[in-house]
Amino acid sequence: MSTPNDSWKTPELRAAEAQVDNRLTEARELAARLQAQQLPPLPPIDTAAIARQVEEAAGKRDAPEHLKALKRKVDAGEFSWEDVVSGKAAADPDVQAAQQANMRQMQQAFQMLQEGMTADDILEAQKPRRARDDDDEGGSDFREDAW
Repeated sequence: MSTPNDSWKTPELRAAEAQVDNRLTEARELAARLQAQQLPPLPPIDTAAIARQVEEAAGKRDAPEHLKALKRKVDAGEFSWEDVVSGKAAADPDVQAAQQANMRQMQQAFQMLQEGMTADDILEAQKPRRARDDDDEGGSDFREDAW
């Protein structure tokens, strides 16, 4: 960064310029290494299977209200479950509410991890409490954070 007439620069300014030059060189080298690195392709996402899980969960008696609201809209033909899980319906306020509920659940899970809980403990703690008269013995593998 030196120019022929830079005698006016203080030693501190010259040191700062040298530091900027070094950081810029490091950033360029890092960018080159990252571009050269081959990453494995992402596996395909089966949105149809996820959509079926969400639809099943929304149809349960004890489904959260945000899922019931989505079910009403899907039943009315406003969008499909695949639109919900693929992001095509992301602008819908009820889809956003469901996503916010999922974010709160993920934040809680993260906090529990920081507190030393195991993944199994967290999953158990976040399971919805079943009503006594619920005759569905099978439960559901659906996790709202899966979509």
